[in-house]
Amino acid sequence: MDIGWLESFLALAEHESFTRAAAAQHISQPAFSRRIRALEGWFGEALVDRSTFPVALTPAGAKVRASAIQMLAGLDAVQEEIRGRHRTPRDAVRVAVTHTLATTYFPAWWARCGDPRPIPCSLLATNTLDGYDLLVQGGCDLLLAYADPAGPPSVPDADVEWIVVAGDRLAPYSSVTGGQVDYTLPGTPGSPVPVVTHGQGAFLGRVTDRILAQRDLHLTPTVQSDLTSALTALVHAGLGVGWLPENLASPGVAEGTLRQVGDATLTARLEIRLYRMRRERMFRHVATIWRNAAKLATGEA
Repeated sequence: MDIGWLESFLALAEHESFTRAAAAQHISQPAFSRRIRALEGWFGEALVDRSTFPVALTPAGAKVRASAIQMLAGLDAVQEEIRGRHRTPRDAVRVAVTHTLATTYFPAWWARCGDPRPIPCSLLATNTLDGYDLLVQGGCDLLLAYADPAGPPSVPDADVEWIVVAGDRLAPYSSVTGGQVDYTLPGTPGSPVPVVTHGQGAFLGRVTDRILAQRDLHLTPTVQSDLTSALTALVHAGLGVGWLPENLASPGVAEGTLRQVGDATLTARLEIRLYRMRRERMFRHVATIWRNAAKLATGEA
């Protein structure tokens, strides 16, 4: 059972039309229809009479509708109770932020998006795809994540809209000893370069793979981690070259402990995007953050 199925079913009961209900939920009609069929499959009985227009609920559908209204209302109440118990700030905007951005870009950016003071926030550190799932399932209001403008979409965009709030660059970095880099690229078959890598499921790992697919480098992996902050520490420790976002590597570069290696073909431009669901209405604080983020991105603020 997916709560989204029940929400779509209640939208259908309200609008009495697959087309209007799908539009109200800002999803495609085929996707909306799949939700209704999945719900009927779960109950094992037709819930909608499709032979009439406007569509009507079957007797079973009427029972499900009444129970769904009570159940979703109860879940909303429990959610609010639990949030209060955990001291979530009142009227907080729930923002899913990828781990790297949560510790580098987000704090100063969030402070600048206030109106005029910082808006209460519930920060949910996550990875890109889990953050997207939170967004579409109603678990957060906004998602802040990296995107690769030269690669395939990092998240499906049928149900969401986004703005680019900043740029970054993924590049290879090496530790520095005595003013000299410890490793250089591209390496040789007889002397491959140690490298610390993201896991295959990590977004920045996929971007790195795209870069490496275009070049003939001689590398030998030493450590793998999905946490980019951990890879940065490993590069600092001299365990190998690592592909890191410039925002994360810049403090080490300024201190002289890290240095970019290789040429420009070994780098990739990144975008930092803010995502939201396609809705006509948003909570006041969410709308404020979206508006101010757009102004900051265009230099109007």
